[in-house]
Amino acid sequence: MKNKSLRRHFLALYVLLAVLSGIVVPVLGLHLSVNAFRNYQIQRRQADLENLGESLTKLYEEEGGTWKRRRVMDILHPAPQWFGMTITLIDRNGREIFTLKPIQMTHRGHMNVNSNESDNTSNSEHITLKLGGEKNIGRLEIERRLPSGRYENSFIDYLLRYTMAGALIMILFACGVGCFVAEKLSRPVIKVIERTKKIAKGDYETSENLLPVGIKELDDLIKGAENLARALAGQEKLRRRLMVDVAHELRTPLTVVRTQIEAIADGILEPTPERLELCTNEINRLGSLIENVEALTRLEGESLEIHTGKTDMKKFLEPALESFEPVFERAGINFSAELENNLFCEIDGDKFRHVIDNLLSNALRYTNKGGKVKTKLFSTGDKIFIEVSDTGIGISEKDLPNIFERFYRADESRARVTGGSGVGLAIVKATVEAHGGTITAQSVKGEGSTFKISLHKA
Repeated sequence: MKNKSLRRHFLALYVLLAVLSGIVVPVLGLHLSVNAFRNYQIQRRQADLENLGESLTKLYEEEGGTWKRRRVMDILHPAPQWFGMTITLIDRNGREIFTLKPIQMTHRGHMNVNSNESDNTSNSEHITLKLGGEKNIGRLEIERRLPSGRYENSFIDYLLRYTMAGALIMILFACGVGCFVAEKLSRPVIKVIERTKKIAKGDYETSENLLPVGIKELDDLIKGAENLARALAGQEKLRRRLMVDVAHELRTPLTVVRTQIEAIADGILEPTPERLELCTNEINRLGSLIENVEALTRLEGESLEIHTGKTDMKKFLEPALESFEPVFERAGINFSAELENNLFCEIDGDKFRHVIDNLLSNALRYTNKGGKVKTKLFSTGDKIFIEVSDTGIGISEKDLPNIFERFYRADESRARVTGGSGVGLAIVKATVEAHGGTITAQSVKGEGSTFKISLHKA
């Protein structure tokens, strides 16, 4: 079964609603209008009959308590309000005084008396005539027929005609509005679909940005597609840079070892202990890089196993900080700590020690002589924070969001000189998250950096 487009679904829904409303509403309105018109006619004729009864009672009183046929005939003289009705006046003894037969207008405006029964529905009733509200002087019998004359039918025909015309106009208008709304709602969705197809093909950059349409859900969809494209474009750049960095990290030690071995094999260089030690160091560097990548893979995978225990964080940090004190002192860097007491976390001591060592090593590596490095341990609410800050060279605003990506280095030449492989902070982030915590970084180029770890209290 072929799927219909969103535009067709919207259009079909609007047309369906238009047809239903164009039929149900006018038919219901026509039915109510006709009933109201007929009720009005019945009530109007009832009022006219009551007025007729009062006139006949007054006539009876004026004639001294007798019915004068000619005078009665004058009062019951054919008038438009008596069309379609038979009116009979009976005295108090049951004798018929006068009968007015149904009257209809001719096409020339003259009146014809029609004594034949029509097919219209009739409804008989009577009015008792009383003198002074007490004395019975006669009875007025009325055979009322529902209107079916020329003018009544003409009015109902016009009403039906105009109602159907209005319904048709309403349907056409609703269909036009439906086309407009369907187009307005479907166009941005179609553009987002086209954008995602380009993203799937690797085309993350585009010169045509999707503009908001003023509908919250569609604007969120458009924004999400654009954010996805930007995120994937950034990841693609990181992937390419990763391949370059990995190739460099692998090529450098291999090149050094190969050059040394080829020179020794050709007799150009002597296999002295120093040259063999250089080859060993490069091989160890390559092995360390492989180990770091394997460790990162384990940390980011589901196979990571950590063995946590309730740990006094001050007692945990003090040995690590003491081991770095001589190194900072030799480098001419002011090293200090500010640790709160009685703060406990559930951590894996061995793995978390690597986190602290890495942060302190980075602070040592990128802080110049005369600078400062400070470690703080404090708590806020149910969270414990470990903060390592330095007054080193800092990280640029452009590089800061990517420093936790594997093999990413803010300054390639600087990192290679200082021996960084670009996986240290990625391992730190994976380890902290494995403990249910988070790590953030703040830095100003040329002023220093601050790394803050957040953990839950035990």
